[in-house]
Amino acid sequence: MQAVSSAPRASNSPRSTWYRVTRIALSLSPLLSVHIALAAIPFVEFTIWSFVMIVVVTRIIGLGITVGFHRYFSHRSFKTTRWCQFLLAAAGCAALQKGPLWWVIHHRLHHKHSDTPDDPHSPVVDGFFHGHLGWLFTRDLMRPDHGLVKDLTKYPELVWLDRLWMIPGLLMAAACYACLGWNGVIYGYCLSVVLIFEVTFAVNSIGHLWGRQRFATGEGSRNNAVLGYLAMGDGWHNNHHRAPYSARHGFAWYEFDMSYQFIRLLALLGLAWDVKQPPPELLAGTELPVPEASADPAIDPEPANTTPASGHSQ
Repeated sequence: MQAVSSAPRASNSPRSTWYRVTRIALSLSPLLSVHIALAAIPFVEFTIWSFVMIVVVTRIIGLGITVGFHRYFSHRSFKTTRWCQFLLAAAGCAALQKGPLWWVIHHRLHHKHSDTPDDPHSPVVDGFFHGHLGWLFTRDLMRPDHGLVKDLTKYPELVWLDRLWMIPGLLMAAACYACLGWNGVIYGYCLSVVLIFEVTFAVNSIGHLWGRQRFATGEGSRNNAVLGYLAMGDGWHNNHHRAPYSARHGFAWYEFDMSYQFIRLLALLGLAWDVKQPPPELLAGTELPVPEASADPAIDPEPANTTPASGHSQ
């Protein structure tokens, strides 16, 4: 299989730099808008219902990222039905981190080239700010290579969501307005999106600089206890890089993994199956003498069986 390189670094000329930044800023305008909207917080009363709305919305869109975009779409850690697949994608889109194909492409590149110059967001190579946010502007990410997501582009609804990724967010904001008016929009939606954005991107930056390395993975991924809980299990990042295919990221008993518990709930309801687990040795914190074979799409983006069964995704 031919290697796929990450998006090239753009020219350093002032004209090309400002053109690229303007173009990307326009494409990310929904995400930028929710950050700007937080300026209204001093003028909007915070109530107990504001808190309830924040908890509910952050769980929905947060699990859309951690369970949907990350563990399901990026790593195929479990299987689910076609309609559940769509709902996970829509929930992830509501977090305003662009569409599922765009997100998965760059995450698979991150695993393929972790902490090398071809990693889209390595804080080890390019510094903390680049790893956290700067990578959105310092590389040309507007036309990613869809060859890395052939297992996903066969679903027309995912291609549609990737093009119109802002629609679920608009619908979620409208639902928040219907519940609490502008209080729901500012606190329930805008603040929730910003919180999920910062925590998700902190896994890219902090998660490769500070924390414990249980396994020698050859790059900077670390288990960060604070991120482990805030990111609903995705902060156990060194565990994840050791077994990227695993639906379970929290290996030790104290590494609570809300996303994995949600996947277990889906399995109990018959909505998830073939949930991938790490070997028992890794759960015990013991490194295997020989790394186990991986079917991770970050390495092989087109698994052998990619034909969707009737009523199911794969």
